[in-house]
Amino acid sequence: MMQSWENISEPFLGHVYEFLRFKGTPVSWVKVVWEPWCLPRHNFILWLAFLGRLRKRDKLHFVDTDASCVFYPDHEESHSHLFFACSWTSLLWSKVKSWLQLCSYMVIISSVVRGLNIRGENIVPRMKRVSLSIVVYLIWEERNCRVFKNSCTLVESAFQRFQVLFYMILHFH
Repeated sequence: MMQSWENISEPFLGHVYEFLRFKGTPVSWVKVVWEPWCLPRHNFILWLAFLGRLRKRDKLHFVDTDASCVFYPDHEESHSHLFFACSWTSLLWSKVKSWLQLCSYMVIISSVVRGLNIRGENIVPRMKRVSLSIVVYLIWEERNCRVFKNSCTLVESAFQRFQVLFYMILHFH
């Protein structure tokens, strides 16, 4: 194996990395979650949300804490509730869907990812994928502001922030 690497003209470390790294099975949501036009922090939060790895209150059984949703206290804060069954997050997502003229069947994060897994690299599919990452990021940011800072934002204000981020990303691409 080492002899075959001696004769290559490309960087040695790149070949070693490709040889040693774990290569899992490809996933269908990679194009939506890792859209290159998205801001990296939006990509990362969307990835964690899709995997169900965001630290929510329903996972803190070992700590004496209130597991109720910060948006709608009558429900437990779970992944499925936060994206997009909660009344606050559902209203924000509905406003975004209406504004972008997206399908109405996209009501949970897995159906949204399936619905936005559109082939094509032109501007419309890309900005639809960007919109999901922005919304998930804004929901997570608002959730954390309510938990850690005791501050609340109205859905209208969050939607306006969405529009600003949307147009900012559109402008630079």
